[in-house]
Amino acid sequence: HDSEYEAFKAYAEVYPDGAVFLVDTYDVLNSGVPNAIKVAKDVLEPMGKRLKGIRLDSGDLAYLAKKARRMLDKAGLEDCKIMASNSLDEYTITSLLIQGGPIDIFGVGERLITSKSDPVFGAVYKIAGVEKNGVWEPRIKISESVEKITNPGFKKVYRVYNEKGRAIADLLTLLEEVPDTTEPYRYIDPEQPWRELYFENCTFKEMKQLIIKDGKLLVELPTLDELRQYVKDQLETEIWPEEQRFENPHRHYLDMSPGYYQMKMDLLNRIFRKK
Repeated sequence: HDSEYEAFKAYAEVYPDGAVFLVDTYDVLNSGVPNAIKVAKDVLEPMGKRLKGIRLDSGDLAYLAKKARRMLDKAGLEDCKIMASNSLDEYTITSLLIQGGPIDIFGVGERLITSKSDPVFGAVYKIAGVEKNGVWEPRIKISESVEKITNPGFKKVYRVYNEKGRAIADLLTLLEEVPDTTEPYRYIDPEQPWRELYFENCTFKEMKQLIIKDGKLLVELPTLDELRQYVKDQLETEIWPEEQRFENPHRHYLDMSPGYYQMKMDLLNRIFRKK
């Protein structure tokens, strides 16, 4: 097409129900947004359709979004969404929101799939137990760094919820243990084992679920909408706002049942007595 207007017009004629225009090809405020508005009036509205949105992909996104919003509203396109893209990450998005940029949709691409700030996922397999004569015995990996000492043996992981249904901690227990919810449940904070701590009026949800056995899938995989809703629910009820902040986030507690903590201490004592 010879002009931006003609390109927008052709697109709107083919996709009248989902027209979103990239408005920064030439000049956002003097060409892109005016042409998007003109196509909305000349093509879409006579068809009974509305312009779905515009996209900004360069320049000062907060400034341009504010200017574009005024132009769209003045033209009666208050329902037209503004999308921003251009190597966005959580820090850029936070900055745009703090600046008051009237941006409805953030397009995140490369920073989502490349994990620029954490390109390597630091995880290793450590042996947790060995089988001898049909009986599993717990094993532990010790280290000069306390945080690298492993949690031994087969175990259950429970998420603990308060009366309001908010997750307050995770709990490691022995495989055969089931938390008693009829009375206050004593637990151990491994960093402060001397404290007398209890979960009161709490519920427990077992987190580990067998997904694949003998190469066969045991559960039905969730849909994209179900995954999206699951993540949304996690952010609202499982992960506290204090744990989600970028700077100095509060950590999620991992506690232990008295039985599990004692098993771990027994293993450590046995190892160090041999030394």
